[in-house]
Amino acid sequence: MLSIPLGLPEFKVIKQELLSYGYAIHVEKTETQERCPHCGFATSSVHDRRTRKVRDLAIFHQPVYLFVKVKRYRCRNCSQVFSASLESIQPNQHYTNRFCEYLYELCEGSTIQEVSRKHRIPYTTLERIYYSIASKKAKERQTAIEASSQEEMVLSLDEIAVKKGHQYETVLMDAKAGSVMGMHADRQCDSAIHLLSQNVLSKERVQTVILDMWEPYHKAVRALFPSASIVIDKYHVVQKVTQALDQARKEFSPLKKARYLLLKGCEKLRKDQRLRLDDILEEYPVLSIAYYLKELFRDFYRTDGYNEAKERLEEWIQLAKQSPFASFQEAANTLERWKEPILSYFLCPYTNARIEGTNHKIKNIKRRAYGYRNLERFRLRVFLECTGNTTGSQVA
Repeated sequence: MLSIPLGLPEFKVIKQELLSYGYAIHVEKTETQERCPHCGFATSSVHDRRTRKVRDLAIFHQPVYLFVKVKRYRCRNCSQVFSASLESIQPNQHYTNRFCEYLYELCEGSTIQEVSRKHRIPYTTLERIYYSIASKKAKERQTAIEASSQEEMVLSLDEIAVKKGHQYETVLMDAKAGSVMGMHADRQCDSAIHLLSQNVLSKERVQTVILDMWEPYHKAVRALFPSASIVIDKYHVVQKVTQALDQARKEFSPLKKARYLLLKGCEKLRKDQRLRLDDILEEYPVLSIAYYLKELFRDFYRTDGYNEAKERLEEWIQLAKQSPFASFQEAANTLERWKEPILSYFLCPYTNARIEGTNHKIKNIKRRAYGYRNLERFRLRVFLECTGNTTGSQVA
């Protein structure tokens, strides 16, 4: 039989054999003396021996089972009987620690059901192994976050739908590190306050928070971080304007198939598409007002400097209010109400791009398991899979 090092220094191999269900390796502990857990007295008096069957990492895709001869000692000091302690196997566990870690890693990016089927391990057993290790790793990661010496923090706050019927979770993310810091039920002010009240977050460290135009989030940030700069994500601002253009387009029934041409950036259109767009705007001169308002607003985010951006935004708001379309008038009123946090982008050029990408990853985690009945486990999964050691500043 091929000889391969076991990699468990506390054991010595007595015998190995290949059986119908895999490799069987008989081992025993090299130490011949144990310290009594009751009184601390060292003893070598063996009371009896028992054999434990424990599964270990596979070799050449064949399951490996360790038959561990466990000695039970009788303390000469207090007469108590106790089993020898094992570093690589937990008490009452039928799997080695490294095999449990291996199973945990397999479950990342997959499902417990799939790993259970491939390795022929009962689902409930694998579920217990995964979440016991996951809880420990989550605590370690949380401790590492709290111990980080990052002086200034940029936070992103957004919601994600977890179930049908407008059931949301609020997601908090470190925009610089690209790591999820936590999730909480619904998207109300209390949920945001709960997330923003973590020990690692303080008024001195949190300098910038990126949000959309959801008022409860703004209320929570202003309550906890009154001196922090609030930046409204530019995607949501541009979305308001493009939605206004789409509403204006719907007033012209023959333009049902022209949505793509009108909403896409002018510079991204092919030559034939530009010619088609010119024909549409020439045929519907009123609609051309809405189209040029949209393109003018896109130029607003290409502005250099806060003062120039402020002038352009105020000019656009006035033009939109004077337009013949109610959708643009409504968009202008919205942008005027949120003018200051919109302009903060030109002082702190951060967006919610990372959290939007992470939200897509969170949705994939949910779809992969066909949904979660236990939301606490869902949050634990998200925290572990979306909180890494990523570093680097976000590019606007």
